[in-house]
Amino acid sequence: MRPYPEEILRTIQAGVMSHFAPELTSTYAKAQFGFSMLLFSVATRDYDSAVPDLLEAIATLRSLLEGTQKALADVTADGAEDARAVLAALPPAAGGLRLSALRTEHEALRAVISQLAPLIERAADDPELAALRPSRSVIYAYLSADARRRMVPILTAG
Repeated sequence: MRPYPEEILRTIQAGVMSHFAPELTSTYAKAQFGFSMLLFSVATRDYDSAVPDLLEAIATLRSLLEGTQKALADVTADGAEDARAVLAALPPAAGGLRLSALRTEHEALRAVISQLAPLIERAADDPELAALRPSRSVIYAYLSADARRRMVPILTAG
């Protein structure tokens, strides 16, 4: 049986610690080494919840895109027809729980939002796109919350 990725990372971390830590003598070297060991923890912190987190994110993205599709139903502004075509061709569901397949589906759904972004952004000021304003608000709120959730506090300033 193959080890899980988090087990591999922990084994590498233990090997690095046992090989290099005894050789570090300066306070600076020890501090930098401690920081690098913390990065191993960051890399493994979300393994337990990766699949449920992705399933939740995918369901949310699909719901947001469905709402956008409904909002676009009667919009006749430039770009609306192209947006409807993009939404009609959403990527299929992963059809399983493989992490790689779920990541691919998640990235594809986010790519759809990127394709729609120019039209959605125009909704803020264009009366012809007023029906998209609620979709714009919830999509932006989701993306903002997702960005905050993905932050690694130790790697960001202030």
